[in-house]
Amino acid sequence: MKWEDWQPFYQEIVEKLGLDSEQDRIATDILSELLSLTDHVSPITKLETIIRNKTVVICGTGPSLIEHIELIKSNSDYEDSIFIAADGAVSALLELNLTCDIIVTDLDGSREDFLNMVERNAIPIVHAHGDNISALRDVVPRLTQVLGSTQVEPKSNVFLWGGFTDGDRACYLASHYSPKRLVLAGMDFGNVVGRWSKPGHSENFPASERKIAKLSIAQDLLSNLWKTTKIDYNFLGKRKL
Repeated sequence: MKWEDWQPFYQEIVEKLGLDSEQDRIATDILSELLSLTDHVSPITKLETIIRNKTVVICGTGPSLIEHIELIKSNSDYEDSIFIAADGAVSALLELNLTCDIIVTDLDGSREDFLNMVERNAIPIVHAHGDNISALRDVVPRLTQVLGSTQVEPKSNVFLWGGFTDGDRACYLASHYSPKRLVLAGMDFGNVVGRWSKPGHSENFPASERKIAKLSIAQDLLSNLWKTTKIDYNFLGKRKL
């Protein structure tokens, strides 16, 4: 996505949540430096190849995720689907002894599960923002195949696909590579957060006011995505936005 097209959305998010734009830019610069010796061309080419004309299942971390994944795995229509895990959804997939093809993350899920899934050949797409600089410094140097993403002006090796939370950003990313359709699993946008969203939870837990605000932003961004593209999409267990 071009920065000039994304900037109005980003500025509205900054105002709603009180984000520090300068810290977002600092995080992006740090991620760019960490990625300076990595190859981003091969993973980008791989993204294009595996997503184009495929059914892509975007896995969020809502309480319905396990139910939705079990439904998908029992349906032969999904046999050749590509799976994208939004951050903590990696942990749910590992619980079911499943893998994913792509991980979209700002690194606030289980780091152990994230690295486990990367070892199983998932492509990690690591997002930079002002609150995760220490996580970037810790995790990114351990990765040999990795792409970077940002919510401010992109760099040559840190990309802007659009989207804000891991789940809606995964939808924006997938839509860029012409999928056949998107299927959204475990993206509940409710007042309860799935236990995989943050480490240390054994049960689903109530969403904070800030989390609810972020989910509202994600819904608005997805509504815009559906209106501005011709991509077929399906919310499992929900009506279309």
